[in-house]
Amino acid sequence: MTIVDVLIPFFLLLGGLIFFHELGHFLVAKGFGVKVEKFSIGFGPAVLKRRVGETEYLIAWLPLGGYVKMLGEIPGEELPEEDRDRAFNAQPVWKRVSIAAAGPAMNLILPAVVLAGVYMVGVPTPTTLIGGVMPDSPAAEAGIVARDRIVAVDGEELWRWGDLTVAIAESDGPLALEVERDGERLAVRVNPELVDGKPVIGIDHSPPATLIAISSPDTPAARAGLRVGDELVAVNGTPVGDWYELLQALPKEPAALEFELLRPLDGAQERLRIVVPAGEGSRDADALGLRALDAEIQLVEPGSPADQAGLARDDLIVGLGGEPLASFAVLASTIRSGEGAPIRLTILREHRELDMQLAPELRAIELEGEIQEAWAIGIHGSARRVSGEQRDDIVRNPVLALWAGTERTSEIFGSIIVGVGKLLTGDVGLRNVAGPIGIGKIAADSYRDGWFEFFWVLSVISVNLAILNLLPIPILDGGQIVFALAEGIKGAPLSLRVREIAVQVGLSLLVLLMGFALWNDLTRYWSRILGYFQELV
Repeated sequence: MTIVDVLIPFFLLLGGLIFFHELGHFLVAKGFGVKVEKFSIGFGPAVLKRRVGETEYLIAWLPLGGYVKMLGEIPGEELPEEDRDRAFNAQPVWKRVSIAAAGPAMNLILPAVVLAGVYMVGVPTPTTLIGGVMPDSPAAEAGIVARDRIVAVDGEELWRWGDLTVAIAESDGPLALEVERDGERLAVRVNPELVDGKPVIGIDHSPPATLIAISSPDTPAARAGLRVGDELVAVNGTPVGDWYELLQALPKEPAALEFELLRPLDGAQERLRIVVPAGEGSRDADALGLRALDAEIQLVEPGSPADQAGLARDDLIVGLGGEPLASFAVLASTIRSGEGAPIRLTILREHRELDMQLAPELRAIELEGEIQEAWAIGIHGSARRVSGEQRDDIVRNPVLALWAGTERTSEIFGSIIVGVGKLLTGDVGLRNVAGPIGIGKIAADSYRDGWFEFFWVLSVISVNLAILNLLPIPILDGGQIVFALAEGIKGAPLSLRVREIAVQVGLSLLVLLMGFALWNDLTRYWSRILGYFQELV
């Protein structure tokens, strides 16, 4: 990822959010007849500027904010006689509060509208086409097979996988399913079983792939020469496309097994056949020492040790300390008990093996339902999955789409408020606060992942911006609202001295917060920044 790959999404995202934020102030101020002298996107010297009527419009060189300069906004400002009635400080309290609140309000309206547009274009949504059926599960016993499509549960038509999982989770007895197979509808009755207290029937939309881990070096699979990261494609000549098909293909009797597999080799894959001799005991996966490899990296937290070491999404972790990795749980346990000792990981990336050294750090993570400080490297992993069927979930009614966008925006708002609360209580460390470099990285990653991800990140950051600006810090919109309300309660303007002190304190707090966020960015990405400039030189 080059600097251009970061800057373009960064300017698109932050520039758009700042524009709409300041547009809120501008439109409400103009609507109330307040004289707006400047409308600026960015700070510092102007790159572009143009005067239209009484307002000068600017784009400044530092795109980390913006402002709408209204007449009478600065304490002690001299006002032309003919425009005194149009000054900001001459307006009644309710108008000043409305103008100040309009920016954050716009940052809450924007994601609702953007997400409504996303819903009207269509959100990729998993369907009820079954990707895999677990052997010996209630679904398997009822005769359900992979590629069946469940079209109704207890008479209720459905097509979304999420609706199907909710219907199963809320069941309290047998389920009457309608299954579509080869163009025909079949009635199937399934008795869910309880797993960890929850009803399940043993179906999967996107089943685990046939990438294997070896539970122990002293197992038939290991002795036969199978390795962590091998991809099994056939068992005794029977092709297998996912983990459940692999389990079903294993013979019940203790016969010889021939595995056909793909193994990484210098950026490609070689095709091999490996035989597990007869007489090695049971043929089930556990006895053979086979398990689904669950250490594919799904997320690398920005600025984490994993991020700084260069680990990336879709990397497969196959080794720890020079030994094959049995499971992601083993990796997590080793890190947490290692008291920060450096670890060496072997990963597969594009069919090549890479060794990486990294040092865990204490991070706030969720353990047993609680946020705790523990040694970690900042990754989330799971088994690689075989992609299941999806289709666009389109909301054609604009009103319903706007309602859905508003609901999602309110969910984002609530989750951010919870996060702010955890910051204030210390449950989440301040090192998680991101600055402009971190926002640029997030914007670039989402832009690379597609427009849906980009608009989702834009919506989250827009709500963040609204909440930040509502903080009661004098230089922010929240501080202006507090000033206006205090004046309304007092019945007279606050003294110039009080306002000056409050602004100085607020500015100091804001500079401290921005400095802390920038410091976090520099400590997270210093090696990459240094590397970029070294390459440039």
